[in-house]
Amino acid sequence: MNSNVDSADHAVQNSDSMVRFRVENIRKEFTNVVALDNVSLELRTGEVVGLVGENGAGKSTLLNILSGIYQQDQGHIYVDGDRVSITNPRMASHQGVAIVHQEHNVIPNLSGYENLFLEQFPDYSTAGVLDSDTLKREGAEILSSLGIDLDLEKRVANYSFSDRQMLSIAKAFTETVHTDHPIILLDEPTAGLEEDGRDLLFDRIEDLRDQASFVFVSHELDEVLEISDRIYVLRDGKIVNHFEQENATEDKLQQSMVGREVSEEYYQASDQRDVENSEVALTVSNLGNEGHFEDVSFDVREGEIFGICGVMGSGKSALGRVLSGVDAADTGELAIDGTAVETGSVHRMVNQGIGYVPKERQSEGTLLYQPLRVNVSLPSIGTDLVADRVPGLGTVPWLIDFEKEDEMAEDIVERLNVKTPSIESPLINLSGGNQQKVVLGKNLQREVSVLVMDNVTRGIDVGAKEEVYRILRQLADDGVSMVFIADELPELIGMSNRIGVMHEGELVDVVDSPPGDKPMESELIRKMI
Repeated sequence: MNSNVDSADHAVQNSDSMVRFRVENIRKEFTNVVALDNVSLELRTGEVVGLVGENGAGKSTLLNILSGIYQQDQGHIYVDGDRVSITNPRMASHQGVAIVHQEHNVIPNLSGYENLFLEQFPDYSTAGVLDSDTLKREGAEILSSLGIDLDLEKRVANYSFSDRQMLSIAKAFTETVHTDHPIILLDEPTAGLEEDGRDLLFDRIEDLRDQASFVFVSHELDEVLEISDRIYVLRDGKIVNHFEQENATEDKLQQSMVGREVSEEYYQASDQRDVENSEVALTVSNLGNEGHFEDVSFDVREGEIFGICGVMGSGKSALGRVLSGVDAADTGELAIDGTAVETGSVHRMVNQGIGYVPKERQSEGTLLYQPLRVNVSLPSIGTDLVADRVPGLGTVPWLIDFEKEDEMAEDIVERLNVKTPSIESPLINLSGGNQQKVVLGKNLQREVSVLVMDNVTRGIDVGAKEEVYRILRQLADDGVSMVFIADELPELIGMSNRIGVMHEGELVDVVDSPPGDKPMESELIRKMI
């Protein structure tokens, strides 16, 4: 049932023999900022517990403590009723606790079986030579026991996003192999997965309930409701609510997360710009990229949000990569304001006014260990950030106007409400949602006429999504055209003027999506499959 903090804590303190794992009164501070304040929760054997909260609520901090990356300032952790000390990830794995990170913790240039046993290489080596045959055999046995189908001899660089996620889950079981019933912490496990991959993940979780217990962290509340037995809500470092699954709803979770009702006009569809008489900004003609999509044609008008949907492998993300210059087209043409643009160069696309928010922000959209300031200014270096002319040298393209760079970063922090100690903070220290805001924000510091976005709200909480939707509506009013690629159909329908449906590499239909007469999800799904 729905309960307050005191009753939730009381339930923890009166746990029975079914409780596999519990934390009690966990507190953590960072430079006088309280990240977690007396957090208590429990996880029973074979259970999936959901954990939700806005960016900055403390979810990642809690998972990092449970997995040994951080250590709590106060409070205790119990496994099977015994108090344990977890001071590093290796100690966590010995206690049966492993984490599957949102951004996959794999090494792309190694094979699947090498990644699977990476931390255990010394146990499988003789005189520095790795026993690959044993790794392959035992790896196959582990995958078979988990019901996961992967080619472990392939390099992980050649794995799909979904396959990398399955490998990460198998790796978590491998790390805790010496325990009978591990505790698997899933940090945004569906972020970046399309519907088929998500369904596969949920099937595996259900099948593995007799082998493990799970903590499931996600911003996608419908998924939390679908997979979880109980759900805890974090806000400002505190557990503010605790729901049994049968009594939880998206509205209840949202209100608990943000401390208020979420606006009915969530996607601000009434502010959708009428583009019927607007000029065409982007023209795509018979575009193809071998093995991914072919003969794709559409246009996008000034201020229009053109949505693109499709199942995994439909070619929608590959299309986004060609439109942004990451990959080159094999056939067809791309034109901006009627002028043909050669694909295959991000720099060329940026100079033509095309911005890009990639699906995998950490590997493609950021410099994680550089300051927020540097990440925001990247697209402007060599153009808008060139300092004044230097006597005797003229304009020097590598001489950066640092004062303007600071102004850019501060502007984005304010406009997108980025939660960061300062613009000098390395991006790795920001939450996933705030990193995503920076990826979006760096595209707003130049004259962008077309913005290509692949799951722009991936990893962003419900409150922050409203902020992003507001920004996108403002950009549309300013005449910016958008290609809005998304896996979440409610978001896609709510935000788009028109929606292109992709199926097996072809654009099979374009559906109108005007305010007050939005298409049904079922209509799009029928076309997608």
